[in-house]
Amino acid sequence: MLFGSRLSGEHQALLETVRDPVCLVCARADGAARRALEGVLRDGVNDVRVRADWRKRGGLCGRHWRVWRHLDSPPLSTAILTEDLLRSYLDDGTGLAPRCPGCEIESRAEQRVLKALGSIPLERLDEALAEGPGLLCLRHFEALPAGDVKERFEARFQLLLEHLREQVRTSDHRFVNERRGPHADAWLRALRVFGADV
Repeated sequence: MLFGSRLSGEHQALLETVRDPVCLVCARADGAARRALEGVLRDGVNDVRVRADWRKRGGLCGRHWRVWRHLDSPPLSTAILTEDLLRSYLDDGTGLAPRCPGCEIESRAEQRVLKALGSIPLERLDEALAEGPGLLCLRHFEALPAGDVKERFEARFQLLLEHLREQVRTSDHRFVNERRGPHADAWLRALRVFGADV
């Protein structure tokens, strides 16, 4: 086991996500929503209670319909669910402002991940940050309580700022022959800091 056996499953998953150039919280929350949507797609569409709940909620938001479209989505499951939602909308006008179940799942997952991130052992976080980019989007950074963990991520923003400056500098034709270092993807990491799942 990479970071020791005393860590919770949530801590373990967070530390492994530090290696990816994505917001840790967004990635974990997005994964939770995707897994829930896949469950509905596979089996839940046949559950009348699930379909009744989705009718009452008005279906998914636009973003989660786009996620749904890119899942391994059998046409029949999608047709059953959307036929039910469209019929409900035409019969009684429900569905104009959806209370998206995907968004609710993401929101609960975000809170769980932020809580786990706030209690992660600092020495383990430091080890993981030494191995990967360790990003948070600004929204989730702001949601962290003040303290050591937030300071670690603020230091990552300072490092990203240095990488952005270096990327700009080495883009000058005079430095085009310099070897590209960790700053080569700084622009993409910065977009993820500002736009999360860009």
